[in-house]
Amino acid sequence: MSSIVLTIKSPEATTSSVKRHSSEGIEALREASNLLDALANGTAKGSVYAQSSSADPVAASGTLTLVSAIATDVAVIGPATFTFTSTPTLESHVEVDGADDTADAAAFAAAINAHSTVSQVVTATSALGVVTVTAKQRGVTGNFINISSPDSTITASAANLADGTGGAADAESSYAFGE
Repeated sequence: MSSIVLTIKSPEATTSSVKRHSSEGIEALREASNLLDALANGTAKGSVYAQSSSADPVAASGTLTLVSAIATDVAVIGPATFTFTSTPTLESHVEVDGADDTADAAAFAAAINAHSTVSQVVTATSALGVVTVTAKQRGVTGNFINISSPDSTITASAANLADGTGGAADAESSYAFGE
């Protein structure tokens, strides 16, 4: 099976055009089709980038392993720095007790998934003290999302998410409309 990834850049494109629930998939497809029609007939300006691949794109991922994390430890995911604390007050705080790595990792994953910015580009799960961070967009672009921690109690699998394949690295064509 092959795949095609379309990226549409246009002043007429809005984030509301992207639906997240399967029941809204048909409506999202109609909105994308209408925008492509407008670009093709000249009533809209923008660019369309098409990447094709003989295989489905794979999302990049990485892990952060907690071993007795303590309050004041930090971890970075993309543009956000998460601070471990016993009294969280900000969305970038992670409630930690330092005695239960599994519970602390679950709290960290929950904080990632609830963060207003980071949750737009990654999702997180946890098991046995390990947080797995996965890019929401499949393909190589997720390989550029950094993960790190300067603290010895939190170990990142690499400096960035890894193993994202397909998408932008494959054959690409670019089309400009009305520009």
